[in-house]
Amino acid sequence: MAEFLTETTALVRAPLDPATGLPLEKVSYALFPGLALAASEPELVVLMYDSILHQHPDTAMFLYQGRDGSDPLLNRKWSERLLTRWRNLGKPTVIITTPEDMKFFRGILTEIPTVCLYDELLAHNISGGCSRELYRISEPAQYGFESQVRELAENMGAVLYEPGAEDGPAVDPADVRKIPFLTSSIDVRNAMKKQGFEAVHILELIYGMGRSNQHLAHTHEGEHDHDAPPRVREAAMDSEEKAALEELFDRNAKNRNLQDVHDTLLAMFWGE
Repeated sequence: MAEFLTETTALVRAPLDPATGLPLEKVSYALFPGLALAASEPELVVLMYDSILHQHPDTAMFLYQGRDGSDPLLNRKWSERLLTRWRNLGKPTVIITTPEDMKFFRGILTEIPTVCLYDELLAHNISGGCSRELYRISEPAQYGFESQVRELAENMGAVLYEPGAEDGPAVDPADVRKIPFLTSSIDVRNAMKKQGFEAVHILELIYGMGRSNQHLAHTHEGEHDHDAPPRVREAAMDSEEKAALEELFDRNAKNRNLQDVHDTLLAMFWGE
């Protein structure tokens, strides 16, 4: 996990009221993007918040430390602070992006109502985008969002490979390892990439590939041709993408990303 957010990089802020230019005193929703996602792919957090504001204009940004692995003492301390921030926003429903955070909220922060981000995206009929490329699902067992990931991926035009499925696409055994894993957990995505596998976060299919996955960016060739055969992408990383991959596991790079997402959000949505 990345470093703790500091008070200079945490951002708990209600959107501006168009009538007054001041932050709303009470909001209905708050986006909790998760520390690991912000530290790994800050652009996804910015794009995600922007898109949610179009659906729910009274959504606060809740960039804050939630959990620290399995340490119960640290989790209790952070929970108390998080609950105070949440109450100050007017006790909104919190939009969760990762299975790990959903487990944390539902297991410890039971006072807070939560909703899965991917249910929200499905409700707004997210579709189109990627070509007929193969992926294989890899979700955490508990609080995994497998069904939502599956539906979103298929709505985007992806084809899901399942070993042994009789009605699935035929894949040469030598190509199976090349099929990227697809997940809603940035921790899972990063762990897979660290082990040498290709792995993609579901938000990357929707908002565009992160820096370390640019070699997997979709060309949009034949994106509307649903009869096109699925394919295993042959993709090689250039030097810039290799450097971005190394930064995923670099503490200093993670902290820079946290600062970047904090500063970018303030500039874009609060004019600071």
